[in-house]
Amino acid sequence: MACSIVQFCYFQDLQAARDFLFPHLREEIPSGAVRRDPGKSTNWEDDGWGAWEETEPQEPEEEGNTCKTQKTSWLQDCVLSLSPTNDLMVIAREQKAVFLVPKWKYSDKGKEEMQFAVGWSGSLNVEEGECVTSALCIPLASQKRSSTGRPDWTCIVVGFTSGYVRFYTENGVLLLAQLLNEDTVLQLKCRTYEIPRHPGVTEQNEELSILYPAAIVTIDGFSLFQSLRACRNQVAKAAASGNENIQPPPLAYKKWGLQDIDTIIDHASVGIMTLSPFDQMKTASNIGGFNAAIKNSPPAMSQYITVGSNPFTGFFYALENTKRYRDAQIGWIQIVEDLHERVPEKVDFSPFGNTQGPSRVAQFLVIYAPRRGILEVWSTQQGPRVGAFNVGKHCRLLYPGYKIMGLNNVTSQSWQPQTYQICLVDPVSGSVKTVNVPFHLALSDKKSERAKDMHLVKKLAALLKTKSPNLDLVETEIKELILDIKYPATKKQALESILASKRLPFSCLRNITQTLMDTLKNQGSFFFWKCLHGESSTEDMCHTLESAGLSPQLLLSLLLSVWLSKEKDILDKPQSVCCLHTMLSLLSKMKGGIADSVAKWIFKQDFSPEILKLANKQRDVENPDQPKEGINRGFLEVSEVEMDLGAIPDLLHLTYEQFPCSLELDVLHAHCCWEYVVQWNKDPEEARFFVRSIEHLKHILNAHIQNASRLLHSLQRASLLNTDSATRVGKAPKDRLCRRDVGMSDTAVTSFLGSCLDLLQTLMEADVSRDEMQVPVLDTEDAWLSVEGPISIVELALEQKHIHYPLVEHHSILCSILYAVMRFSLKSVKPLSLFDSKGKNAFFKDLTSIQLLPSGEMDPNFISARQQFLLKVVSAAVQAQHSIRKDKDPPEEATTAPFGKDQDWPVLAVDLAHHLQVSEDVIRRHYVGELYNYGVDHLAEEAILQVHDKEVLASQLLVLTGQRLAHALLHTQTKEGMELLARLSPTLCTWLKAMDPQDLQNTEVPIATTAKLVNKVIELLPEKHGQYTLALHLIEAVEAISIPPL
Repeated sequence: MACSIVQFCYFQDLQAARDFLFPHLREEIPSGAVRRDPGKSTNWEDDGWGAWEETEPQEPEEEGNTCKTQKTSWLQDCVLSLSPTNDLMVIAREQKAVFLVPKWKYSDKGKEEMQFAVGWSGSLNVEEGECVTSALCIPLASQKRSSTGRPDWTCIVVGFTSGYVRFYTENGVLLLAQLLNEDTVLQLKCRTYEIPRHPGVTEQNEELSILYPAAIVTIDGFSLFQSLRACRNQVAKAAASGNENIQPPPLAYKKWGLQDIDTIIDHASVGIMTLSPFDQMKTASNIGGFNAAIKNSPPAMSQYITVGSNPFTGFFYALENTKRYRDAQIGWIQIVEDLHERVPEKVDFSPFGNTQGPSRVAQFLVIYAPRRGILEVWSTQQGPRVGAFNVGKHCRLLYPGYKIMGLNNVTSQSWQPQTYQICLVDPVSGSVKTVNVPFHLALSDKKSERAKDMHLVKKLAALLKTKSPNLDLVETEIKELILDIKYPATKKQALESILASKRLPFSCLRNITQTLMDTLKNQGSFFFWKCLHGESSTEDMCHTLESAGLSPQLLLSLLLSVWLSKEKDILDKPQSVCCLHTMLSLLSKMKGGIADSVAKWIFKQDFSPEILKLANKQRDVENPDQPKEGINRGFLEVSEVEMDLGAIPDLLHLTYEQFPCSLELDVLHAHCCWEYVVQWNKDPEEARFFVRSIEHLKHILNAHIQNASRLLHSLQRASLLNTDSATRVGKAPKDRLCRRDVGMSDTAVTSFLGSCLDLLQTLMEADVSRDEMQVPVLDTEDAWLSVEGPISIVELALEQKHIHYPLVEHHSILCSILYAVMRFSLKSVKPLSLFDSKGKNAFFKDLTSIQLLPSGEMDPNFISARQQFLLKVVSAAVQAQHSIRKDKDPPEEATTAPFGKDQDWPVLAVDLAHHLQVSEDVIRRHYVGELYNYGVDHLAEEAILQVHDKEVLASQLLVLTGQRLAHALLHTQTKEGMELLARLSPTLCTWLKAMDPQDLQNTEVPIATTAKLVNKVIELLPEKHGQYTLALHLIEAVEAISIPPL
C-alpha cells in the first residue's frame, strides 16, 4: 500500500464565505476550475531532494493578475482552524469570521457525503482597529455519563492584534475575553491529554499557550475547561432571563518572557520535563564552576521550543531554509503499527504466547510547499521521502495537534472519535482531504517482502492499463502476480484494483477470483489437515500459524472451510470432531460463549468465588518461578470448605491466558451469577445455588455490571406469594403452606428471603457507587471481532435501565421484615399491616419505575405497631444466640441460618427503625436490656456505648438489677438469705419484694457480675435522679451478699 490522499468532505458554498470575507471579489464568479486528481502519487521511489530542484515554476503574468490571484489564493490570507473532531471549521480575516459546520447531504451522484456549510458569520472585533491573527477550535468533553469521552461542544479561541484572547461558542456568542499581553497574538496552540506511550513517562497537563513577539502565556487546561463551562452556563441562563450582563471570572495564567531572540513565528509546548543527572551537573558547572552544588532531585521545568530567526531552531537537519520551502506549512502524522501485518521474525515461537510485543509508532512529517503546489510526506525515522503529490498552489494545510479537552486516563479510552491528524483544504475544488500513510513506509529494509509486494502491485497496475488483444495472456499474468503477493492486506488491495478494472471482461474476473479462492482453500488444508487427521501435534501447527502472521479471523475461517469441505474424512477422528463441535458451540453463543462455558464448569465444581479471584491474581505475580505449592496454599486459605483443588488452578491459569478479555473477572462472575440462578430456578429447594449466585454478584467490582443484574424476575414472583401467605395467617407460614403457595419448603423460603435481602442491598450499594465509576469497556479477543450474532449477557445487562433507589430501598424494608418473620418464626405479625396504602401500592412494581412512596409523618398507630415488631425481632435474635436450656440442647429458634452467614439482627433492627420512623434509641436500649436479661453482661456493656439517652436506660437496668437480687434473696429460701434480707432497709426490702424474677432468662449470673451492673447504673444515673438513692442501697445489698458468712 502506498501513501495516498483521500477526500472526505466538500464545501457546500465556499464562495459565499469568500465573498463575505473579501467583498471586493464579488464582481466576478470564477468558473472552469480544473480539478486535479490528488490520489495519484508521482514516482517518488527513485527520486531524492534534487529531483524537485531544477527550477522553481514561475507564476504566469496576466492582466489584472492581482485580482485574479486573490480569487484563487484568497485562503492564504485567512486564519484557518479545524476542530480535531471535524465538527467545526473557522475561516477569519481581519475583523470578520465564518464558522462552518458539517452536514450530511446527497451529492449529484446520489451518494451521501459530508459537506461544510456556513453556520454563523459576523464580526469579532471589539476594540477599534484590531484584527484576528490566530484561531483554535477546541472540543470540550461531555460530563454526562451517557456521553463519556465524547465532545459536548466546541469552543472557538481567537487571538487579536490588540493582545486580547476571546472565547466564543459555535454560534458566535462571546463567553470570555482577557488582555493577556499588550502586543499582537502571534499564535494559539493547545495540548490535550494523551496516555503516555512508555511506562515511567510523566503525564502532561492540558494547556492553552499563546505566543506573543516577546512572551509566551500559558493557561492550565483544567481551570480553562471549568471556566468555559461556567461561562457557557451563565450565558444560557442570561439568555433565558433576558439579562445580557454577565461577569465571567478572570483566567489564571502564567507569562514567560522570551529573551535574546529577534523574531518568532512558531512554538511548541513540550510539557514538564526533568533533567537527567548529567545535564543537571553540566548546567550547574557552567553557572557555578567546579565548586557548584546540586540538589539531590533534579528540578522539574516547563520546556518550550520556538522557531524564528536569531536564533533559528529546527527539529531535523533536512528542513533546510531554502527557497524551495519558503512559506511552507508542516504537520505531523503518527501511525500505529497493526500487529497482524508485522513481518514475522525468526525466533522460537510459543504455541500459546504472544511474541510480537507492543505496537510500534512511526512518525511522518508532512510538508506543503504552496509556491510549488507540492505536498510531501517524509519519514522522520530514516529520512526518505515516502510520498509526493501535486495538489495546487492555493491550499492550506491544517494540523491541530490536539484532541478533546477535559479527558483523563479513563475517559480518553471510552470513545474514539473519527479524527484526521492532517487536513488539506483546497479552495479550487472546494474539498477537504487527508493523507493516509501505511506504517510499513517507515521501515528501512528495501529488500523486504513488503517492498516486493508493492513492486508487484505497481506492475499489476501497469498491466491493467495496457491494451492487449490477447486477454488470455493478460489473465495468466494477472494470476501469477496476485499469487506471488505475500501479505494478505496487499493481496486484498490488488484484488480490489482488479475488480475495479473496466478493461477485463466478467469471465476473466471470475477465473481470477476462483483461482485465488482455490489457493486459500489449499492453504487451509495445508495448515490444519495433518493436525485434524492426527498426523502432527497441535504445537507444531501453532508454530506454523504464528510464523505465517495471519489474523485469528482468517485462521478460524480457514479451519471451518477445511472441516466443512472434508467432513466425511474427519468423522473417523472422534477427538477432532469433539474439538470442532466445541468450537461451533462457542461460535453459536457468540461473544459470551467462552465465559458461559467456563461458568457452567465452575457450577459443576461448585467452588467459592474467592478461588476465581485468587487464581486471577496469579497472573500478576512478579516471580514466575514461584512454586505451585505456594499457589495451592493460597487457594486453600479459602475458609469455606476443605477441598482438593487438583488441576483446577492450572486449568484456570490456562483459560485466563488464552481468553484474557472473554474471561475478565467481572464478566466471568456475571456469567457464574446467571448460571447459578438458572440452576436454582430449576430446583428452588437448592437454596445454596441462589446463595452462591449472590456471592458471585458481590464479587463483581464494576457497579454498572452489578446494578444491571437480571436476577429480579424470581425475586418479585416468590416474594409476592410468600407475603400473601404470611399476611393471611398472621405468622410465619408452615412448611405445608409454603410448598403449596411458593413451591418451596419453609427452610428454603427463609434462605431465599435472606438472599433477596443481600441482593437488594448489593443493588443499592452499586447504585450509589455507579456515579463514581466509568462504564466498562468490554474488550474481546481478535477472533470474535468479525463475529455477528446476539450480544453477550454482560452487554445485555449494561443496556438495562438503572434501578430507582428509593423503590429498591422500600422493597428492602419489606424483605427484611419477611426474613425476620421466617427466620425467628414470629407470631401475630402481618407484614403488610405495617405499611399505609401508599406503601402497599408501591410493592412489586418494576424496580426501575418511579412510584409514589410514603412521605411525611406516619400515623402513630403504624409507628407503635412497627416498634412492637422491631422489639420482637431484637428479643428473638438475642434469644436465638444466647438462650440456655437445662438440657443444653439449643431451641428450634436458635438454629443458625441455613446456607450462609446470618444477619447482624440488632444492627439491622436499628437500621429498619430509621426507615420506619421508629426511635432508634428505643431499639438500642431494648437490645441492652435483653443482653443483661440473658446474662451476657460483657456484650451489654459494649452495646451501652451506642445508647443516647442513658438516664432512661439506667432506670430500666435498675429494675433488672432488682430482679436479680430478688431471686438471690427471696426465691432461694436459704437461712443466709433471710438473715441478709433482715439487715436491709425496709424501703429496699419492700421494693425487692415487688420485683418478679420470673422474667429473667438467666438466673445463674454471679453476684460479682451483678455488682458491676449496679455500679454501671449509678454511673449512668444523675445524682439528682429520684432513683439514685435506691441505687446506692442496692450497693449495700450486693456487698452484703458478696461477704461470705462467718
